[in-house]
Amino acid sequence: MPFTIDFLDDGRVIEWGTTADGAVPTERDDYTPRFYVAPRDPETNSDLTKLRSVYNQHPDVVATETVERRPGFRRDKEAVLAVDVAHINRVSTLARQTRQLSEYPIGDLACFNVDFSREFRYCLENGIDPTPTTELSTLRLSVPMTETSNDVYGELSVAGDRVVGSPRDILSTVQAALEAHDPDVLVCSTSEIIPTLHEMATDAGVDEFTLSRHPEIDYQQLASRSTYASYGRVGHSPARYNVPGRAIIDESNTFFYGETNLDGVLDLVSRSKKPIQELAWASIGNVLTAIQICEAHDRGVLVPWNSWRHEFYKQMGTLHDADRGGFIFAPEVGLHEDVHELDFSSLYPNIICTRNVSPDVIRCDCHSDREDVPELGYSICDDRGYLVDVLQPIIDARDEIKAAIRREKDQNNPNEERLAELEGRSGALKWILVACFGYQGFSNAKFGRIECHEAINAFAREILLTAKQRLEAGGWRVVHGIVDSIWVTPDPAVDDEEREDLSALATEITERVEIRLEHEAHYDWVGFVPQ
Repeated sequence: MPFTIDFLDDGRVIEWGTTADGAVPTERDDYTPRFYVAPRDPETNSDLTKLRSVYNQHPDVVATETVERRPGFRRDKEAVLAVDVAHINRVSTLARQTRQLSEYPIGDLACFNVDFSREFRYCLENGIDPTPTTELSTLRLSVPMTETSNDVYGELSVAGDRVVGSPRDILSTVQAALEAHDPDVLVCSTSEIIPTLHEMATDAGVDEFTLSRHPEIDYQQLASRSTYASYGRVGHSPARYNVPGRAIIDESNTFFYGETNLDGVLDLVSRSKKPIQELAWASIGNVLTAIQICEAHDRGVLVPWNSWRHEFYKQMGTLHDADRGGFIFAPEVGLHEDVHELDFSSLYPNIICTRNVSPDVIRCDCHSDREDVPELGYSICDDRGYLVDVLQPIIDARDEIKAAIRREKDQNNPNEERLAELEGRSGALKWILVACFGYQGFSNAKFGRIECHEAINAFAREILLTAKQRLEAGGWRVVHGIVDSIWVTPDPAVDDEEREDLSALATEITERVEIRLEHEAHYDWVGFVPQ
């Protein structure tokens, strides 16, 4: 299976697979990416014949066909138009032209499977798992901060060794390292190293220099640098580059590699089907969406280009009750001795899985008379939601990895490399689980729904209140609690003989709420300040 995929301007695709003898390229010239067009409203029953005839005459369209697909989790299979495109760079352009090419009123048609990243689309459509089958070789290139704005580097770190000298000296050292390591992955402190080194080679007349494994192409620019605004803050997005035959990890533009390690990245590659290079620059939400898209693809559900899920009608009282977060017990200001901290394990992801909270089953029509969600009265269908199938394997895997970490640490001489691998994988999965709840309320989420966000919070409030009541009944006083954690101290009004064992109480609460309550820590004292 390929670990990286290159797309050439003439339409050819090169898959790079790992073997014991190094990377091996496989070329394809018959790949045609596909997107879909369907009526936005299932009641419209729009005839797509005219649109199909127009697309069949378009020079960028290879073929069209009518197929049966589900345009949403709440819709059955229906006839949709599949459009096969000549080049991967033309998919979004053709989808944008749908309204101009057709005679349908604006808003009647919707496009699906449009805005996928290139390598992810290729793997999804061809059933490819981009997880490397052998260990990848890596090479790190790092430039000092003082050199980053220079057109010519006077200093560079190659595989941890500092190189200072003329452009020819630096280029020859890099070339020698490439030949010695033959890296599958180039880890760069900044992606600008790639064009800068090639420009240095051109200016110095070093014609034989290249970072690429492909004889015709040195590198490709995938995206330009840009600025963006998010939550009132302006951010910078670096340019992205591709070196044929090698995956690029830009340390200045990666979340998962920075927060975990290569093992954490590879774990998510196997779950999301996003190859290393794309996963390295992807956000948490981007990777979570990819995992959800894989589940949707397995169920024959198309992925909307733009989300248009309206919020279900609510009465004013329900809207007021729903617009709340997790429960917080304001801490008692002052010093508290003999304090125990208890935490619910992965509370929000486990609520999703144990309560079957998923966009496709929340407030279903078949059980509208039920009130399954506390306080809000929402119904939840008995059919298993797709989000449960997305998250449960991740929860189970992280529990197994954490258990393996504990076993490794309990050994007299723990294997540090094995620990680093396990902790990297655990950290990567943790971030996916952290984001899964908030993403349900994100307006641009492909499959999110605000009612899921509200239901998860409602269940969380009920669970924390249940824990509080049982702990107090067992002779413990709650001094603080926030969303999924609670701090208790022995209640001075209860005799020690009558106070119930904290571990036994945690086990009882675990069985009642179906989510594990863990004893996180025991503090000699805790001080809560006014602010």
